[in-house]
Amino acid sequence: MARLAGVSATTVSHALNGRRPVAEDTRRRVLEAIEQLGYRPNALARGLRTSRSQTIGLAIPDITNPFYPALARGMQDVLGAAGYEQIISNTDGDRRRERAAIERMIARQVDGLAFAVFHTHAEDLAPAIEAGIPVVRLGGRLAQHGVDVVRSDDEGAAGEAARHLLEWGYRRIGFVSGPAAEGPAAERVAGYRAALAAAGTPPDPSLVVHTDFDRAGGARGAAALLDLPDPPDAVLCANDVMAIGALDTARARGLRVPQDLAVMGFDDIEAAAMVVPGLTTMANPAREIGRACARRLLDRLSGGAGPSAEVVIPARLVRRGSA
Repeated sequence: MARLAGVSATTVSHALNGRRPVAEDTRRRVLEAIEQLGYRPNALARGLRTSRSQTIGLAIPDITNPFYPALARGMQDVLGAAGYEQIISNTDGDRRRERAAIERMIARQVDGLAFAVFHTHAEDLAPAIEAGIPVVRLGGRLAQHGVDVVRSDDEGAAGEAARHLLEWGYRRIGFVSGPAAEGPAAERVAGYRAALAAAGTPPDPSLVVHTDFDRAGGARGAAALLDLPDPPDAVLCANDVMAIGALDTARARGLRVPQDLAVMGFDDIEAAAMVVPGLTTMANPAREIGRACARRLLDRLSGGAGPSAEVVIPARLVRRGSA
């Protein structure tokens, strides 16, 4: 293959694993030679040579939430070019399942682990760190030696969402959050409360409800808020899937959105632009978060040292018809 492409065997290796820069023309010749010869890399043999499995573990709470497949795709954009595959584990945001996922990843000898944090504590990630596996937390704050963090600006983005609603004249703003009292959902609640306080609107604890991170949970959360003696005139949800559930509740009760009730989400999944009215939301760039996570893992695997790092990906307001 190297002879056909007119390069050295080392250059072929670099072109395949993405570890070293290779000129685009050289990479093209290598790929053409691979196609002509019908070559298929032997991942097992490569793993035996490098003591690596060429796999990255990704643990997520809900594979049916469109945010997480987009995040996984972003990781694969980077990992695939470097010759890595992903093993994905769905945890349902349950700490017992999160710990079991970590144990399975260690047993499978993954080279790196990306973990969407909901209930996992520092001691739960310790076995992976002790096994020498680079770990990147997706969400939460930097608080653990040996663990990098890639996250969106959850608190700042939720504050911007609340300010948007305030600027449009809404004053009694409810928040439909997930069941977690920590992690990204808690930061979004904190951002919402801080924005209300800064605007001179003391947060009302009854306006924050906790439910499941799915469409049915969003519908239940919105119903609970609308059943209050003094219901809200706007509802901010912790993700878009929940916000779509809130739209369901508004429709079932004959409420016009946004005239009778404004509804706002978080993430900007594809469906946010498809519902009627279109969902106003905070674009949380899942694919870019995935790419940043993969780049951080590959940097660690290539010998990148230094203290644990935190990468924050900003969100942006997307205005549509619901708020």
